[in-house]
Amino acid sequence: MFSFILVPVLLLVLTHLIQACASDDDCSLNGLCVQNTCICDPGWTSSDCGKLDLYPATRYTGYNWTHVNLPSYYGTKGNSSWGGQIIQDRTDRTLFHLILEHFSWGCGLSAWRPFSVIARAESRTGPAGPYHYAQELYGAFRHNPSTVWSEADNAYLMYTIGIETELPTTCRSFKWANNISVATAPDIRGPWNKFTPIMNGTNPSAWPLWTSESPTSDIALAVEDNVIFQAPDFEGIYDKIKIQTWNTSDNSPTWTEDPFLWRDKRGNWHILAHWMIDIAERGEKYPRVGAHLYSRDLSGNWTFKLQEAYNTTVVFTDGGRTDYMRRERPKLFFSDDGEMTLLYFSSGVQEFNSSATYTVIQPLGQRAKEYEEALRF
Repeated sequence: MFSFILVPVLLLVLTHLIQACASDDDCSLNGLCVQNTCICDPGWTSSDCGKLDLYPATRYTGYNWTHVNLPSYYGTKGNSSWGGQIIQDRTDRTLFHLILEHFSWGCGLSAWRPFSVIARAESRTGPAGPYHYAQELYGAFRHNPSTVWSEADNAYLMYTIGIETELPTTCRSFKWANNISVATAPDIRGPWNKFTPIMNGTNPSAWPLWTSESPTSDIALAVEDNVIFQAPDFEGIYDKIKIQTWNTSDNSPTWTEDPFLWRDKRGNWHILAHWMIDIAERGEKYPRVGAHLYSRDLSGNWTFKLQEAYNTTVVFTDGGRTDYMRRERPKLFFSDDGEMTLLYFSSGVQEFNSSATYTVIQPLGQRAKEYEEALRF
């Protein structure tokens, strides 16, 4: 009688072990389920393709001006910055831009409101950098830039939060209502026009819905708590089309900010977000900080797997590693061949026992190296 009970149990366990996936959804929509096994797209790894395939970073790449004290009024405070979105130049494929937040007057992240400005940096050594400061695109107060190219408008769209204001004489933070605005420019260097307010909110992440098969001017916009809006064009009315079903309140297991929204080559939708489970669990800003969300439809049923897509540890090519206190504002850089291959991951970081912040860029999988070699870096 014991054997009759044991055999079905063993079969159930073996079936569970063998059947790693039943559909592409079990592969986080980051790969294909082939014979019950997830075959991950480049840039993703793990049994369910839910973890970024982060390769070691090269030291002193990315963007770090924390030890630069120019101009003179910065004194010894250095230049902190935050986040950074990689943009390949549209006319020079070997030139890369990084759109990021700089903090005026040597102030740091703790005084981001109102000292944050939008800056552009350049790299001639590949998408990972190092990047060198090039220009200020918008003065204080501007923060949270999300910059995308719109084929429908033949222009860059930049979404931010902020208002134009005079800066105080000391580094301190203010409380203002969040308001998302959008501006455009024909070139990443400008000239950029004035911002047009579109809604109350924060953490914008835009994705144009234009494709060669459907040349629409529609825009998708994700904001904090992964709420999703859609507009007929960047200056149109943004209708709320999706509120996530999970608990988005502070200190909940599904508490997030800083969404980065994109659509993959199969038409599936994804969000990388700063997952604040580290604070909810431990009251500290480390180490589990990255979440991946996905859905087959923009307004459909999104899946939030309670597992890390990345953490606060960065391994370097020299064999060293840094365990950061903070790693936020995730952004991705994709291939431009129509495959939407993940190539690089950028994030804002802060070390322990330091108020300085800067941008780290890591390659994703072997394809990043192949991409650089094709461009003769």
